Amino acid sequence: MAIGSDILIVIATTVCVFSIASVVAGWAVRVWPVMALVSLAIGLGLFAFVHVSVDGGLALRDVPDAFILVAARILN
Repeated sequence: MAIGSDILIVIATTVCVFSIASVVAGWAVRVWPVMALVSLAIGLGLFAFVHVSVDGGLALRDVPDAFILVAARILN
């Protein structure tokens, strides 16, 4: 069973947002945030994977649509 592209977009967005916040926090206390950079690379790699696997690639509008679809799938 394959995971839908909308779920992968939501996971990638969540990982990227949390890792960017961690990178900024590490930068503020002058610590090299290695794991945050690794998780940012994983999130961006997941975006790249979804972009390559979806016909026509990703558009900027696909990210909020993916969140709405995943929320609707959970609430249904």
